[in-house]
Amino acid sequence: MRQLNGIDVSFLNMETPTTFGHVSSVTIYDPAGAPGGAGLEATKEIILERIDQLAPFRRRLVEVPLGLDLPYWIEDPAFDIDFHVRHHAIPPPGTPEQLAEAVSRIIARPLDRTRPLWELYVIEGLENGTLIAQLTKVHHAAVDGAAGAMMLAALLDIDPTARPTGHPVPWEPEAIPTDEDLLRLTALEYLRRPEKMIRLSVRTTRELAAATRSGGLHALADLIALPMPGPIGNMMRERLRAQKGTDVDHAPPLPPTPAPRTPWNQAITPHRRFAYTSVPLDDAKTIRRAFGCTFNDVVMAVCSGTLRRYLLLHDCLPEDSLIAMVPVSVRSGQEDDSYQNRVSALFSDLATNEPDPAKRIHRVQQAMSAAKDQFATIPAESLQDFTQFAPPAVAARAMRMYSRLRIADRMNPPFNLVISNVPGPQMPLYSAGAQLQHFYPVSTLVDGQGLNMTVQSYNGNLDFGFVGDRDLVPDLWVLTDLLHAEMKELVALAEAMLAPLQPAAAPRKKAAPAKKAPAKKSAAKKAPAKKAATRRR
Repeated sequence: MRQLNGIDVSFLNMETPTTFGHVSSVTIYDPAGAPGGAGLEATKEIILERIDQLAPFRRRLVEVPLGLDLPYWIEDPAFDIDFHVRHHAIPPPGTPEQLAEAVSRIIARPLDRTRPLWELYVIEGLENGTLIAQLTKVHHAAVDGAAGAMMLAALLDIDPTARPTGHPVPWEPEAIPTDEDLLRLTALEYLRRPEKMIRLSVRTTRELAAATRSGGLHALADLIALPMPGPIGNMMRERLRAQKGTDVDHAPPLPPTPAPRTPWNQAITPHRRFAYTSVPLDDAKTIRRAFGCTFNDVVMAVCSGTLRRYLLLHDCLPEDSLIAMVPVSVRSGQEDDSYQNRVSALFSDLATNEPDPAKRIHRVQQAMSAAKDQFATIPAESLQDFTQFAPPAVAARAMRMYSRLRIADRMNPPFNLVISNVPGPQMPLYSAGAQLQHFYPVSTLVDGQGLNMTVQSYNGNLDFGFVGDRDLVPDLWVLTDLLHAEMKELVALAEAMLAPLQPAAAPRKKAAPAKKAPAKKSAAKKAPAKKAATRRR
């Protein structure tokens, strides 16, 4: 058994009748030359052969009675691969819009908490049956973006000739603990909790002191650990000095002012829309070189311009700039469980109120740099998990009340949407010989943020996945057209900026005039020249 950390549980607590905690992805495969590749049976065989590397696929949730403490993961004793891997098909001609509609309906259903929190749909019929799509749903409590990339690496191959062997890997399931067992563990955890709270306060205060170079804060940290006398106090001081604890939860500072309202910043429904598209990675490289920014800055600027075009199209562009929340991995590389969430976020101005695209991308770059500096003030790997002290039952009830009272309709949101950029492999990958063509992320929505834009880079492409509330963003596919228009404008601007920096082509030297051969009077010597002329013709 392994207990979830506070961040993991926050993704369980966020679920309401309209908000779901799973994240998904749509992968597109070309099975040409590999019959059965990426199909239903081959996919089940691959998962069973590599289940030892796929901990989230084996783990089932066990909740503590009355929500008194954080739940646990156990190795599911009733694991059923046929329940999790399912077949689906779309009718001819199998257009992207048809696939997106099927995905929209599947992601609008919650996962069953009595089983491992994932599902995988093999969807046939795409592009008149020439391509196969797979939709993977995994609860965010089980994985974050980095963990999802590890799972992708475990499932796919770089060798196009690799095929499943048909030999599942054995693994050890666990018995489901009784309520008495869970309550006993909870009582022990409550006895340890005061120490954990003190340790949390000391570590956080010390990091603040180091970041601000404040001797007063450092002294305060020492005072927190000092007062308790006797053997218990000695033990506490020893443990505090050891700087124990690995759970990470870097709570991001909220923006100084609320974000402006947009059509999608309202209470959401249970229904979803999904749209997707791709742009060449080389275009992003051109923009990056011209403006001297990062790939993430390019993604943010492209999304900013796309949102500006969309809001102008609907005559509802706010005077104030939109604010995006950007997920950030805070993995230190020393986690004892690779599949626990190690994620935080920063907030950035999108400069959507700037009409000039060059100025807008510079503003986005500056905003992202400032947000990263603020985020780095306290090293995330040294912060403890504050959320572990909130009883899950209380946190879940608070989320349901927030949704039921439609508070998102009554106040401006702290941010307008989530924009995420996930780097991926730049080499072709295969599933039982079927080549992976595209990897489209499908993220989640919460009350007050009815739109999400996520991009995954893979093998020379930037694959964009847009998720929106079905009622708040009814024309989601329009965003894909606007994104291509924005990308085209930025690439043209970048090429114009780079053109003067290109080395000028060396002027071509004029060919020296051919010397005339002296006239020959002999007819016999003219004959070969005539034959040569004939050959040239």
